[in-house]
Amino acid sequence: MKQLTSYSWIVYLSSLFLFFTSCKTAKIIQSEEAAPALEIHTSDYLLTQLSDQRIAVDWVNAKAKITFKDGNQTQNVKATIRMRTDSLIWMNVKKLNVEGARILIDKDSVYIINRLEKEYYIKGLDYLEDTYNLPANFEALQTMILGNPYFFKDQQFNVSNSEEQYRLSSEKGTNTLSDYWLNGSDYELEQMSFLDLRNSRKLIVGYEDYQLLGPIKFSHHRKFKMQSEQTGDVEVIIDFTTVELDVPKSMPFSISSRYKRVD
Repeated sequence: MKQLTSYSWIVYLSSLFLFFTSCKTAKIIQSEEAAPALEIHTSDYLLTQLSDQRIAVDWVNAKAKITFKDGNQTQNVKATIRMRTDSLIWMNVKKLNVEGARILIDKDSVYIINRLEKEYYIKGLDYLEDTYNLPANFEALQTMILGNPYFFKDQQFNVSNSEEQYRLSSEKGTNTLSDYWLNGSDYELEQMSFLDLRNSRKLIVGYEDYQLLGPIKFSHHRKFKMQSEQTGDVEVIIDFTTVELDVPKSMPFSISSRYKRVD
């Protein structure tokens, strides 16, 4: 299993988000089954509910506590995350109130300053794909920060339900199987999972602690679990402590001439 040392796990966190490849409207079929505990709905109806709850803003400014766990280590850090939609994502990561890393991601590249080691990286998004065997896509990372559902192209869905949740499940026949769990009362997205059949990888994303930010409901607790032969079991937990939407913020990013570039 790949061991992640120093702040290299931050790159891996980015690759977790960048698991996805393309975001397009899913094809719809009618539901196959539904338990009587909840009102019966078609997959068309439930996907419309998910779409209606999508967050569409120009700016995100947030502070978060992040916990990273794998088979070798557990790390706890604090991060400031800023995003300008369709443009830039910026992160300032601190441990014990000392800045350890600063990250800037645009549609083509990832820039990482490792202040602990006095070095920096400049990589194309394909670096994440080459290093972690995960497709790189800025739009997908943006979608995951917002907490919106992500759909692969050319998928059809069946729907089933338990006493408290609706479940949308993609039909077999594609390289990736997708599942979405919705709260039975307000249709909030509570969990997504994606199974990459070709590469034996699985990503599970959980959303909890929805809070109102004006008219928008934003999940303040996120849990990402990934399983693959390359990485073993990896878990990243993000707890947002403060979130501002549509408040422009600066994204300072400069590299000291004393720092060494690492290829």
